[in-house]
Amino acid sequence: MRSRIVILVVAILLGVLAAALTGRYLDSLERGIAAEDEPIEVLVAQESLARGASADDLIEAGLIVRQSIPRRYVAEGAVSSASTIQGQVLAQGVSQGEQITASRFQFPSQAGLAYSIPPDYVAVSIPNNAVKGIAGLVKPGDSVMAVVTFDPGPEGESLSQVLIPRARVLAVGSAVGAERAQETDAGSGVLGGQAAGEQEPAAASTITLALSPADVERLVFAEEKGAVWLALLGSTETEVPATTGQTLESVLAR
Repeated sequence: MRSRIVILVVAILLGVLAAALTGRYLDSLERGIAAEDEPIEVLVAQESLARGASADDLIEAGLIVRQSIPRRYVAEGAVSSASTIQGQVLAQGVSQGEQITASRFQFPSQAGLAYSIPPDYVAVSIPNNAVKGIAGLVKPGDSVMAVVTFDPGPEGESLSQVLIPRARVLAVGSAVGAERAQETDAGSGVLGGQAAGEQEPAAASTITLALSPADVERLVFAEEKGAVWLALLGSTETEVPATTGQTLESVLAR
């Protein structure tokens, strides 16, 4: 009799344990399903995006926006914040409605200068004379003004005038990133600041600008036939006032 009671008690305990385990399993399964349905915000392309496009430009134009997607459908490496791809360019094309993943973007220094050139523009490098303009201070991403001096000018006297009011700097020396670009005595690009006790490195020998083909012709002609200076524009400068140029007579006029 006692053995039957023991068997019955054990069976009841096993049944309770099985019910508890089943309940915990079902509860865990329910939580897992709920977690998979949890909305996660990721960046999504609003239309097909071509390789080479700037992440900053795409976000500003509203071509990449944040959308809520169930966790189960979030792609591996999906980007949820625009800051993750800030300053980078699209290394691979993206289809409309596709999630943006970090692997699709690279920094210009990794992807190459061609990915930094805006549509309908070309890149042209000019010598960066350390004695003139902003040599050693300009960085990729800055905007500059190009000023030319012809001696003699069109009417026989020297003339200095703004040639290109605004041009975007794509590279300084071989550096296409936002870091300060310097060169060693051997002429190779060196990035970064100055270490304690070191002498100031020589400025990069060239500055590369993004220009329209027509402005490239004007700048190359000015560089060949005159002297070109660059002036750094402020980061908040939106409009550059028009000027008429200066001659010896206008400079000395009171």
